[in-house]
Amino acid sequence: MLQINKDITNTLLFTATESCVLVNPYFLFKFTNRTTNEIIYYVATDTSLYNYRFNKATISGSLFSQYGYYNYEIYEQLSSTNIDPTGLNLVESGFMVVVGDSFTPDEYDGQDNTFVV
Repeated sequence: MLQINKDITNTLLFTATESCVLVNPYFLFKFTNRTTNEIIYYVATDTSLYNYRFNKATISGSLFSQYGYYNYEIYEQLSSTNIDPTGLNLVESGFMVVVGDSFTPDEYDGQDNTFVV
């Protein structure tokens, strides 16, 4: 599972090269919020010196308007600007969470906290 902090620029580590058919592709990230179904697209370049082991890209947490859980899909492509995944090769998918310093989880306080022993 990937984790992104909404308040900073983040480094993402992933393993897409093993499924790639292109040499030196750009990676199109598609993030889908699991609650609202909001979709965010982002194109990144692999900056890893060891891409036969892992891929590395940077992303700003400010792209995400909400904290919470997202599904992500990573596609390889030749374009540095395309944000349409139609017809592209899917190289990785999974789950991600967006967190931050100002995140406050919902709490349930409607129960009696006394215990009878």
